[in-house]
Amino acid sequence: MKRDGRRFDHRTLETIRLMAVERVREGEAASSVIASYGFSRTTIYKWLSAASKPGVGVKALRSRPATGRPRRLTPRQEQQVLRWINGRDPRQYGLDFGLWTRHVVAELIERKFGIKLGVTAVGELLSKLGLTPQKPLQRAYQRDPEAIEAWRRERFPEIARQAKSCGGEIFFWDESGFRADAVHGKTWGVKGQTPIVERPGQRQSISAASAVTARGGFWYCTYEGGLNAELFVALLRQGEKLQDKIEAQLAAIKRKPRLVQSFFKAPTVAYITDC
Repeated sequence: MKRDGRRFDHRTLETIRLMAVERVREGEAASSVIASYGFSRTTIYKWLSAASKPGVGVKALRSRPATGRPRRLTPRQEQQVLRWINGRDPRQYGLDFGLWTRHVVAELIERKFGIKLGVTAVGELLSKLGLTPQKPLQRAYQRDPEAIEAWRRERFPEIARQAKSCGGEIFFWDESGFRADAVHGKTWGVKGQTPIVERPGQRQSISAASAVTARGGFWYCTYEGGLNAELFVALLRQGEKLQDKIEAQLAAIKRKPRLVQSFFKAPTVAYITDC
């Protein structure tokens, strides 16, 4: 069976080379010597040729310091990267994206260690750490089965009774963030001709908050920056912006109460009825 010399450390390979050449010089057949070590037949002749050079001899068979790019992260730093990523959310570290990508990991490494790595190097590091790209399960971090059951059987019915007694409505609130500074995914194009996808030259971001009722009621607002009471009454800037597009989509949803009602047909919220 042939062996891959790359699996041996430098000291072991050096010893094998020296022993193999010595055995050949003492009279053994080169083919028999290399076969006994399990290496390729041509390998022994490269060693013999190197050892026969004048003024060099067996020194040519000794190991040399490894060349190539030095390690950018120490083993301890690599394990720290694993602890940062495993089971954590990038937003916990002040990053503005909720999924771990090679670019996001590279940004975190540069922030924490002051070391800039390319996305290829980051990908190799993540693979080395046993991490693979996966589609995450969407689950609230506060999820508690007992608390959910208590909400369905006790808390929500109580809130529904209070709302009905005072003529109020129950709205379910959610928020989303939108950005227009990047184009994600792939597109088709002629081989050798990279497609060009236009995107806004200026970074834009907008947040949208909306609330729905089981009756089909829909309320929404869009805003920039942190949400506060003043933003609910502030005039929005005019013009062709991401904000306008998001508002148009939300307004379209508002005109479709049946669509909003369909949200409450999901098994997890089927207990909510028209109050």
